Amino acid sequence: MKKRLLAFYQYHKNSWFFWAMFFAFYLPILSFVLVTLVLLVYIFWPFTHYNIPLPEISNSSHQTRSITVISHGLKDSNRGWAKQLESLLKQHDEHEFVINIDWEHYADNALTCSVNGRRIGTKIAEKLTQFDQLTSVKVIGHSCGGFINLGLCEGLKAANEHMKVKSVYLAPVSVYGGIFWNYGTQNFGRCADESVTYFDHEDKVPGSNKAPVYSEGVDITHLKESFDYHGSTHQWPIYYFLKINANN
Repeated sequence: MKKRLLAFYQYHKNSWFFWAMFFAFYLPILSFVLVTLVLLVYIFWPFTHYNIPLPEISNSSHQTRSITVISHGLKDSNRGWAKQLESLLKQHDEHEFVINIDWEHYADNALTCSVNGRRIGTKIAEKLTQFDQLTSVKVIGHSCGGFINLGLCEGLKAANEHMKVKSVYLAPVSVYGGIFWNYGTQNFGRCADESVTYFDHEDKVPGSNKAPVYSEGVDITHLKESFDYHGSTHQWPIYYFLKINANN
């Protein structure tokens, strides 16, 4: 190593030129590479243990034939809109088993939320495929929760290609791992039998203002006035979805 450093130093004409090149060129590049490597390890660290509580599901129950999974987004919880939607769905169909995912602890960071969500979706799929009577799963995810939709669908289809999966995306964020900006736009809905995305084209969150390539898009931007909605464009699809389910 010392010989290499000496050879590197001797390659330059003089010490002034060496240090000028070091601070102007070499140091920024080395710093960028090092920071990038650290971020990649932080974001995609493969040994995270996910503790996601799920309700008791019995193989003997008729409810296990069809399950709906609800996933909140970044810096949210399963106690707000997701809880309201869970109650509405249970009121509409007594045979529907609804799982409202509590993953708040893993959805608090914009860089890791998508990676955590996809892995959590896969873990949940592994548990759901243990139930022999299960024939269909509906996944509903807002924002970063869209990656739980993706992971769940991928896991279910890998275990049983005949499993019916419908994915519903509410303003899904497209960025995966803080690096792949169009990942969601290009992949959401790809593995599902049916997929629909509710979005506001005025939404500023990356990817949330349009439908993914493999998902049917429902642009609800123009409906805000008729629903007397004056809140965040990123939350508007949630409000709309709650309203249409309350009226069904």
